[in-house]
Amino acid sequence: MSRYGSDAIVDLLTQAGIEQVAFNPGASFRGIHDSLVHTDGAPEITLCMHEMVAVSIAQGYAKAAGKPMAALLHNVVGLQNASMAIYNAWCDRAPMLLLGGTGPKAKPNRRPWIDWIHTASVQANIVRDFVKWDDEPHDLWSVEESFARGNAAARALPGGPVYLCYDVDLQEDPLPEGFAVGDLSRYPIPSAPAPAPADVAWLAERLRAARRPAILAGYVGEAPEQFAALVALAEALGAPVIDTGVRHAFPTTHPLAGAGVDGLLDEADVVLALDVEDLHAPLGARLGTAQAGPPAAAGAAPLELLNVTLSTLKLRAWAHDYQPMAPGARQVTASADLVVAALLDALRAEPLDPETVSARTREVSERVRAARAGWQASAAAASADGVVPLERMLHELAQALDGERYVLGGGTNGRLEHRHLALDRPRQYAGWAAGGGLGYGVGGALGVALAQQPGDGTITVDVQADGDLLFLPSALWTAAHKQLPVLIVVNDNRQYGNTVEHAGKIGRHRGHGDARRYAGAGLADPPVDLAAMARSFGVWAEGPIGDPEQLAERLAEAVAVVRSGRPALLDVLTPGF
Repeated sequence: MSRYGSDAIVDLLTQAGIEQVAFNPGASFRGIHDSLVHTDGAPEITLCMHEMVAVSIAQGYAKAAGKPMAALLHNVVGLQNASMAIYNAWCDRAPMLLLGGTGPKAKPNRRPWIDWIHTASVQANIVRDFVKWDDEPHDLWSVEESFARGNAAARALPGGPVYLCYDVDLQEDPLPEGFAVGDLSRYPIPSAPAPAPADVAWLAERLRAARRPAILAGYVGEAPEQFAALVALAEALGAPVIDTGVRHAFPTTHPLAGAGVDGLLDEADVVLALDVEDLHAPLGARLGTAQAGPPAAAGAAPLELLNVTLSTLKLRAWAHDYQPMAPGARQVTASADLVVAALLDALRAEPLDPETVSARTREVSERVRAARAGWQASAAAASADGVVPLERMLHELAQALDGERYVLGGGTNGRLEHRHLALDRPRQYAGWAAGGGLGYGVGGALGVALAQQPGDGTITVDVQADGDLLFLPSALWTAAHKQLPVLIVVNDNRQYGNTVEHAGKIGRHRGHGDARRYAGAGLADPPVDLAAMARSFGVWAEGPIGDPEQLAERLAEAVAVVRSGRPALLDVLTPGF
């Protein structure tokens, strides 16, 4: 049987350990599509109705699995459709292989009209400013090295999307006699940047000298051994960990889990920042610059920042995703996980005074315990006429999930779920879109679901904004088509809440009040029947639900549906409209 260029590309995907591929179909990669369908052991196909869904699936998968999958993009149209999702993945440091089709580049081979308007030179120009690398190999002998370089680039820290474009003719030409794809293992993935011994010694010395150390966790703690190492480091210091949520770095029920607890960062004299791109959001004026951020609390201690980051290694000029620069005595450019491991070794070799660590731990633990008790009590008592307050919705969700094995595939921007859900395993939370592009939520959660081990009973939970869902509701069809065990709980405030908030602020500032803040931002006239919409895509759904007691009953039903291996959606009315 003849073999073709696309067979070689699929062979490389398989060698790279790519197990999943998502796409909306298109003729420019029909060769790769055919090879995927007819090659034993090829990556599993997930069919999508929009390219943004395909790339969002790849983004969620990368964070939940700790490795990339692939998405196929149909020439210039598919690439343009996918561009916002690619930008989300770029901002999120999510590794993925994006394979595009183009051409035919040989003009005599083009079909009239369609192949002309769907061919570009160079096609990658659309996304070049927010992918780690791109290439368009022009012959079969170049495909292997191009793929190997792209695979390595996507996975090397900091991770990100890579775009590889293949001419239709290259995909569909027969392989020359004797042609064989080489062994991809000859091209290893670059090792993570390690800290210099002098940097580790300096960091350890500054942490030993700290009176009230705190840890700010960003891109760190993903793998099980890394997750455990950060817990051990926090315990060795008696330091609270404020998890920023870009990755799941720290168990939410740990006594030192300080995210959302008032004062812990304000009172810290030394903050160890572990690959946190935006330090001004949590630290604000304490950094001593004019950048925006929270004001310094009255009597706040002078701050010493220990900044460990790889952010300079993904610096680009086009988008200012690099965030404000943070001042400090030293910046350590290294993998945060390798720094944590080295610091742990140093502190085990020369431990801090046990009484000091014990006293810190007791104080922080008590403040964390009190804060969590307050959150729980407030949420359990929250009520409103005809709607379910968001904190009450999350409280009821936590009750429904008690005893279940679950992962949080997506949540609210404020990460309020972390106050109520027990997220204590590595990769049990998969973050958000990161680039601020709407439409990520359901697709990202589906990627998280694909990354779970088949048959282990894991429920993927998506706390889903209504406006984000309405951007790409067709993702629900993919959930039903694949029969993925995803529980989608919609925070349905029937508005673009961020726009409403801005409209209120600017209206008050300009003196005409905020009574018309819903104009051009409200979604209540007419209201969308989200449950009916979900059912039309084949997803079990109920709602709208505006009563907490009814919500508890419906959550029990929905969990049972998802436990049986099907997706479910609950439309929960929340305050706002």
